[in-house]
Amino acid sequence: MIDILVAGGGPAGLAAAIRAAQAGLEAVVVEPRPAPVDKACGEGIMPGGLAALHRLGVRPAGHPLRGIRYTDGRRSAEAAFRGAYGLGVRRTELHAALHARAETLGVRIVEGKVREVRQGRDTVTAAGLTARWLIAADGLHSPLRRALGLDRPVPGPGRYGLRRHYRLAPWTDLVEVHWSPYGEAYVTPVGERLVGVALLGRDRRPYEDHLAAFPALAARLTGP
Repeated sequence: MIDILVAGGGPAGLAAAIRAAQAGLEAVVVEPRPAPVDKACGEGIMPGGLAALHRLGVRPAGHPLRGIRYTDGRRSAEAAFRGAYGLGVRRTELHAALHARAETLGVRIVEGKVREVRQGRDTVTAAGLTARWLIAADGLHSPLRRALGLDRPVPGPGRYGLRRHYRLAPWTDLVEVHWSPYGEAYVTPVGERLVGVALLGRDRRPYEDHLAAFPALAARLTGP
């Protein structure tokens, strides 16, 4: 019998399956999309997260991160990480590295989607598979969590994220967090000539409109 059935083959689901395999358990991941899957995110892994990846045997390529800088265009504050570096890494690179490691450890990855769950006395059945335990790793807005009645209301208004990559040399080895009354911009070097910019705000607007709230950053990204 399968020990661990994981609904969702993103970074969280694959990390759970890898850890289960390292512990000698049989893990199966059910995921509808082929890896790697891209989505908007900050693409910065803090030192603790990087150490956790290394314990899983996962070492994605990326750009070392020395610390974090916060700025509103007039004032700034920064600090270096203590004793270790983080890593700026494309989400696709991270996902591919986790996927490859899972397959190396014998984790079976099944194309499909968990829609219904049947709970037995000592087992759980989903997607035609029966296991001792089920891990719901099917995303921030987990349909499985909602179907099981485990959802909780999120206080406050929702926020929207957009991201682009710029083919230019990073100007710093820090993650930069720019903020304005309209939202934040997370700037992460992810390669020798690649910088990721993720914008987060409460309004659903085009990327260019969000970026305009950060004129100094926009000038650096679109300069000569």
